[in-house]
Amino acid sequence: MRLVSTGSRALDALLLGGIRRGLLYSVFGASGSGKTQLCIQLALNSAMAKDRARVVIIDAKGDFRPERMLEMVKATIHEESDGNHSSTYAGSNRRDLGVSRHGTAVYYPDDAMSIIMDRIYVKRAYNTDDVFNSLVDVDSIYNKHDLSLLVVEDSPSLFRLEYGSKSAEGHFRLMRFMHELALRAVLRNTAIIVTNGVASSIKDEHNVGVDAITSDSEGGGREERQIMDRSVSMFAHFKVRLERLSMSNNSWIVANKEKVLGNIFRATLLQPLSRDNIAYFSIVERGIVDL
Repeated sequence: MRLVSTGSRALDALLLGGIRRGLLYSVFGASGSGKTQLCIQLALNSAMAKDRARVVIIDAKGDFRPERMLEMVKATIHEESDGNHSSTYAGSNRRDLGVSRHGTAVYYPDDAMSIIMDRIYVKRAYNTDDVFNSLVDVDSIYNKHDLSLLVVEDSPSLFRLEYGSKSAEGHFRLMRFMHELALRAVLRNTAIIVTNGVASSIKDEHNVGVDAITSDSEGGGREERQIMDRSVSMFAHFKVRLERLSMSNNSWIVANKEKVLGNIFRATLLQPLSRDNIAYFSIVERGIVDL
């Protein structure tokens, strides 16, 4: 069962080796917590694997940019060439990428990026109907190619926007969608990642939790959790919260790491339960790295 690395050994260890086929991952956090960057990193790593499998991204947020992928590839090649390492995109590894549809000659890094992007399919979703219709496109890809990774970016927010957080119909439709994803993860042997925003749970006069959207934990007794949490979590094999940490609270982490000052992220594994459930990483030009 092939694993896909996140780029960080600490984060891979938290996920028991990396992202694994056949499992569904729920990754949530506030805006700027690294969710999209993690998905871009995993999409690139999956598309560059030797098995030439495909990657599908259902983007309900509009944050996936090919320019960022190109930036990461170029930065990686530059770092490898400076360190006198064999490039991922050159020499004996050329056959791993195959031949570009634009011709037999392979030039780096631009043509390598074209080859990689040929293996990544992005489907924009603007409403919940688009989200369900995207599964039809996913199934058509299954009929032609091996699909190693499916990323669903921020879809629960669409269900909340259309139905509200307390709507039984909204929760039912979201659970139906998550069930469809879980089936494809197991039956099609695909790693599936569902990203989500966060809400703060506020206790009303009857001590019942009511969700309110927030971009950060506001304190005051509010419990931060992902949007429409129960309808998502019940289908997830792994549940991970991402946070971007401030320098003032984490000066001990960055004391000897000046190059990543102010760019520290924390991943907390909430499901399954684990004693060592926290990992720290950074995001630089070439992607996700260890501190």
